[in-house]
Amino acid sequence: MSPHKPVHQGLPGRESGFLRPFIILVFTLLALLLNGYALVNAGDPVVRQISQLLPHLYYIPIILASVWYPKRGLLLIGLVVGVSLGMFFYSLARGTFNPVILVYTAIYVWVVAIISVFTLEQWKNLSRLLPSKKRGRSGPGDGTGTASTWGPGDEIPGAVQDIESLLPMLSTEDNRVRVAAITSLGKTGNPQAVRPLITLLGDGNRGVREAAVRALGALGGLAVEPLIAALGDGDWHLRVGSAIALRIIGDLSGVEPLIRALSDENRFVRREAAKSLGRMGDRRATDPLISLLGDVDTGVRVRAAAALGRIGDPGAMEPLIRALGDGNPELAEAAGEALSRLKNTITSSDL
Repeated sequence: MSPHKPVHQGLPGRESGFLRPFIILVFTLLALLLNGYALVNAGDPVVRQISQLLPHLYYIPIILASVWYPKRGLLLIGLVVGVSLGMFFYSLARGTFNPVILVYTAIYVWVVAIISVFTLEQWKNLSRLLPSKKRGRSGPGDGTGTASTWGPGDEIPGAVQDIESLLPMLSTEDNRVRVAAITSLGKTGNPQAVRPLITLLGDGNRGVREAAVRALGALGGLAVEPLIAALGDGDWHLRVGSAIALRIIGDLSGVEPLIRALSDENRFVRREAAKSLGRMGDRRATDPLISLLGDVDTGVRVRAAAALGRIGDPGAMEPLIRALGDGNPELAEAAGEALSRLKNTITSSDL
């Protein structure tokens, strides 16, 4: 089996849900530790020289939190004020009134307020672009990703051809916005939409992944070569999504790459590759699919049997008959249905 090589890195995906809070926490702890050290060791001349600069470290987590979480950014003002006032009263208790703390507090509040209001307004502008239809309940930006709120054909009104305005929407917190933007990208007919959509095949939200598959299918031939390349990606989610998208497109140039994917280490990739080859109906896949009837995964064997029935190659008759005696009822049923379909195909061809 050839090693899988990543074809891309790091657009919004599964890692963002954990990585962003972690980065904010690291910078916050770093700022607290350094400022706490400076406060305790105020008598040290070296510490005293740099102590006026250390509070500026709080800008890093403040700005990151305000940009990444605009709806919660305004709440951060209260936290900043609380921490700053705590430091102020601590200095009073020690008998060392420090008005600089109050100045920093005002600056922090100003920074958080400006960034939060700006990013929140940007988020609202994105939300206003959404179709005004609802089939379920899900608050804006709730992160639940209930893609069922929007149908597969929903798109960002008036922005179908404007790829530059759609791409930034892929990084918003609201998965409904992302799904709508993805759907619109699929209708742009723009090859620049392919790479970002392939990246989203590995997203942590199922609705986003499914929307990306549909969008790539809608792009058709533009997406074939990148999807074939993605069959060798290190993320099995991307390999699965690529196999499904190639099935939707139906371009026969994907047959050989999908045949190679039948030997993928991941059972879900093998399943979808087998199903895609069955839909494409190319007889080049007959022998590789026959060998898959002995796969360790039942789901793979079942899909291989179904695919052989769809392809309609008489050479699959004997292997499917043997599969009836596999002892697995699910495979036996799939093999029986495949044999019935195969017999009908052979009979029709003889007429």
